[in-house]
Amino acid sequence: MSRLVLDILKPHIPDLIDFCRELSSIKGVKKVSGVVMEVDVETDTVKITVEGKDIDFEEIEERVKTMGAAIHSVDEVVFEE
Repeated sequence: MSRLVLDILKPHIPDLIDFCRELSSIKGVKKVSGVVMEVDVETDTVKITVEGKDIDFEEIEERVKTMGAAIHSVDEVVFEE
């Protein structure tokens, strides 16, 4: 997988910068971008785009969970040869 776009519900902490930085440290990930879509009292809804080579979805999912967040949906996936 070379590109993955996720809709994520996360707590305010970690902030978006630290959240994306943590995901960018995963093996195979070359670029992470994030956009805050909605802010509630205790949570943020964010759109996260992960790009790289051989992205491991299970590793991304686990790292998201360890930061107290949850993946609501997988909105885009790209595989390349």
